[in-house]
Amino acid sequence: MDILLFSVGLGMLIVAERMPRLRFQRLPLVRPFFVSDLFYLATGAILLSVVMRAQAVPWAGLFGEGIQRTLTAAPFVLTVGLAIILHDLGGYGSHILLHRIDALWALHKVHHSSLTLDWLATFRAHILEHALRHFLSPVLLILLGFPLAAVGIASVVLGIWSALVHANPHGAWHWLEPLLITPRLHRLHHVPATSERNLGVFLSVWDRLRGTLETSPTALLQPTSVPGAVETYPQTWPRQFLEPFARKPKCEKRT
Repeated sequence: MDILLFSVGLGMLIVAERMPRLRFQRLPLVRPFFVSDLFYLATGAILLSVVMRAQAVPWAGLFGEGIQRTLTAAPFVLTVGLAIILHDLGGYGSHILLHRIDALWALHKVHHSSLTLDWLATFRAHILEHALRHFLSPVLLILLGFPLAAVGIASVVLGIWSALVHANPHGAWHWLEPLLITPRLHRLHHVPATSERNLGVFLSVWDRLRGTLETSPTALLQPTSVPGAVETYPQTWPRQFLEPFARKPKCEKRT
């Protein structure tokens, strides 16, 4: 059911992104490396997620039956809200690791290599990065004992919002930024000069607490790609799969 809801939400976003009155800038529907990014969507974002969650289900509540009973007894709406917050926190934690540990940064460069931000750029990420993110959320929520329905809803909400902030919508949406990361704020994360800022995807509170929230409007049309390799980082899936292992990761300046 959550895959169906996710697909419907993505479909609505894809349509909205193409409408002249709603789009930020005109982009071709089938842009360069479109097929490679579809492969990332099918394998890392969907197939790997389904497999990892299926493997985690038999271990549901591993970290304590008391936690599982409490979550099951709580109002479902409250459980879903908590699942969304913790799902987002897990994603934020994995994002920090991907930027702070050199070996993980070598993997995360694949995601930052997108020269065009749209809904599909959301899913461009090395398979090992997808595995890390899926483990910290939602697999960890299942192991904590969250009901599968609540985990599924949280995954859909975060997945659709992640696609939205990578997409090509018009408008700054400043009124949402006290609480949420918007497409404008996340685009700043993909600009090399501010790639260490705005690591959140859904809630902006994590970056506010760490003092890493960047709200400058000056970089919206600047190129997006890997810091120090905007023109040189490979763009095809086979080369990107091997690139993190091709040479020892360098401790280059990332801002």
